[in-house]
Amino acid sequence: MYRVLYHFPGRRALSLRPAETQRKIISRLPAEIVTSTSGPRVLWRRESDARLHVQYPAQPRAEWLLPGASIKVTDMHPLLAQLAEHQVWDFNLSAHTVQRHGSREQAVPADEWLTGSHSGASRAYRSGFRVLRLSSSGTRRGTAGLARETRIRGLLQVEDPTALQAALEEGIGRGRAQGLGMLSLSRPSLPKGPAGAP
Repeated sequence: MYRVLYHFPGRRALSLRPAETQRKIISRLPAEIVTSTSGPRVLWRRESDARLHVQYPAQPRAEWLLPGASIKVTDMHPLLAQLAEHQVWDFNLSAHTVQRHGSREQAVPADEWLTGSHSGASRAYRSGFRVLRLSSSGTRRGTAGLARETRIRGLLQVEDPTALQAALEEGIGRGRAQGLGMLSLSRPSLPKGPAGAP
């Protein structure tokens, strides 16, 4: 599994609707990757006006890559191999924060969506981690045909490395085709000490 961070000149990364972005990504990939139902999925997330993050199940070939951008490729295998119980990581997730009630969807706060137990275990628990700290910001309101998007950031502790690996590979929640569900981990930033501290 590999992730590619694209940096487009100007505002090109946000010039397309999510469905168009999905089509541009998928159209460059082999059919066996697009239709695969096991292993890592093709996921993506807009990071800023000019940056797009895309996950590929295998090392991306040149013809898979989106044109017109500088790229940074990250091999995810070292991170997946080092996941262990009790580790603490910063996390970043864009999610479709709604609960389904029959045929209706109702928006819920990010902490409730991730840690609430509406139908058994919480999403965080099923994804192999416990949330230690969480903050969220709404980045896109849901409309007809467009999923609601909330950016969730925080600190997690690993409880089940295998389940967390699956969450990294497959995403969390709905709306993957609209740039939602991709979970990212990074080493937690150290708190700043008092002035003059080493």
